[in-house]
Amino acid sequence: MRITKRKIILTSILAILILFLIASIIGWAKIVDTLRTASPAFIALSILVYLISWPLRGIRYRQILAQIGVKEDLNFLVGCIAVSQSANVFLPARLGDVARAYLLKKMKNISLITGFSSLAVERIFDVLAIAMIGGVAMLGLRGMLLDQQTTDILTITGLTIVAVFGLLVLFLKLRTTIGGVIDRFIREIAVVSTNPRAFIIVFAGSLLVWLVDTLTCFVILNAFSETISSSMIPIVFLAIAVGNLTKIFQITPGSIGPYEIALTTIFSLGGIDSAIGLVAAGFDHLVKNSVTLILGSAYLSRFGLSWSQLVDQSGGIPKN
Repeated sequence: MRITKRKIILTSILAILILFLIASIIGWAKIVDTLRTASPAFIALSILVYLISWPLRGIRYRQILAQIGVKEDLNFLVGCIAVSQSANVFLPARLGDVARAYLLKKMKNISLITGFSSLAVERIFDVLAIAMIGGVAMLGLRGMLLDQQTTDILTITGLTIVAVFGLLVLFLKLRTTIGGVIDRFIREIAVVSTNPRAFIIVFAGSLLVWLVDTLTCFVILNAFSETISSSMIPIVFLAIAVGNLTKIFQITPGSIGPYEIALTTIFSLGGIDSAIGLVAAGFDHLVKNSVTLILGSAYLSRFGLSWSQLVDQSGGIPKN
């Protein structure tokens, strides 16, 4: 899939329109008043907290590759993740993920199949971790947000996850019926996902990554309100879980707009003022995207590449 400049511009305009609409509904005056209460100290603290997630992401990805039989330097892997996540900030449809496979191939001659299969594993465990965090948060909010319909949804989700991993185990038994590239791709995913030790290590790493991500948001909320206490943590957990699910199928670069709507909605359900919720959601996204872009740019320079080269190789803007 090729992404043209026109598509990037159109999806960026869509993101701006979404933010403008929700801000208009809440009220610009309330938003401005909330911005004036910002605590620079808490914002700075949130940046430091979020930085902790990056070595955790690298360690997790190194474990995934190790199970496939690839051993690489942690710093290099953190760089690959930062570059690909940076590309996802300004490219829709998560095309930045392709950049990681491209970097692994270009810099370390790791096959594209392994690049994409390791990415698939990472995404599977992201969804699992986010689903668990969201599920635990819902249980923590029993009586406030949890109803029978929600319980049914969680049950179906859990059964679906079990079924997926059951199919992966079955594949290991029957993979001789499938050949070639598809066989290798699915086998590499299954090796990590169905190995008990590897599963526990990678899943624990995923939980740590998203717990730090959630803590970052909690700190930012405290930058705009003195009424945010530890009792609000389940709300933040749920908001981050729902917000990041919007990033699975991005309709705007970095899911800007839908992410803020998701967080603001959940915050409001938890009793947090909508203006505070929107501003906190916006700053949460701003802090995380800014840190990501700075790291991505630094590593890209270290790799001796430019953004235009990366975007072109990742299926982005085509040359004339």
